[in-house]
Parts: sequence; structure tokens; C-alpha cells
Amino acid sequence: MKPVRLALHLGLDVLVIAGAIGIPVLCSGYGRSVVSGTDAVSSASVVIDAPSGAFTVLLNEDRLEERDFWRAFFAGEEVDFCFEDISCTVARTDPAALTMAQSFASRLAEHQMTIRQEDMTLMLSKADHGNMQVIILSEELALHYAALSGLPAGIRAVDVTSQEETT
Repeated sequence: MKPVRLALHLGLDVLVIAGAIGIPVLCSGYGRSVVSGTDAVSSASVVIDAPSGAFTVLLNEDRLEERDFWRAFFAGEEVDFCFEDISCTVARTDPAALTMAQSFASRLAEHQMTIRQEDMTLMLSKADHGNMQVIILSEELALHYAALSGLPAGIRAVDVTSQEETT
């Protein structure tokens, strides 16, 4: 085969393969984000409104590197960016706390806060032994289960009061 014809044949093969692989990738969400130049940190995200009511956030300060950041964040203060990823636990029987946790997570970078749902008794047992990072409870369940009594020294409770805005 002549060198010109071989180069033409190889060029055409590369073009067909690049089109077969490249077009689906560019049409995917990943491809669109690469072409537009946005990423998880700079892309616009929707902040979920916090539910109304009173909540208690238990922070295990022994397991958090950026204690001051998380205290301020959960207290509702303006905070800068933090690179620490955290795990948040809510009770399966506490839908308001789940919505509050999702609201907090929506204010952070994508996947910075993972939310897990557990049985209330198991969750409070983990808090008693310091085997958690963050727990969010509605005030009603915190009072019902006496969640704030007998906590270890490294656990800090942050009270959060949220009200729906009426427009």
C-alpha cells in the first residue's frame, strides 16, 4: 500500500473512532461540564430551604478537623470554604431533621456532607460513645429521647431555629 493511501486510511479510521466515542461523551453531563468549564465547586447549585422548627445539631469535635468552621456553619453564620468532608446522621423517624440535613448539605460543595439515616436508639448510642461526626435531631425527638443528657465531653450541641419565610 502506498504511504499516502495508508495515511489517508489511518486518518479516516481515527476520525470514525473519535466520532463514535466523542459524540456520546460530549452529549453526556460530564461532557457538557467539560466544554462549559464548570465543575462541582463553581457550578450553580440549588439551596434547599430549611424546614421551620427548632433543631439540635450534635458535633463530635474530637472527630472534626475544622471545629470552628462547622460550629459557625451549623449556627447559620457566613463561612468560607472548607475542604473537610463530614458524615451526618439523622433518625429514620425524623423527616424534618432529614430535610434540615439536606438543606445544610445543599449549602456545601457536592458530596462534602453525606447523610445517613439510622434507627434513633442506635444513633444515640453512637453519640454516647463518640462514634459519629454530626447528628441532626428535631427538638421534639431530642426531648422525647433525652438526647442531650449524658453526652461525652467532646460532643457539642448547637441549637438551630429555622422559620419559613412568608412572602
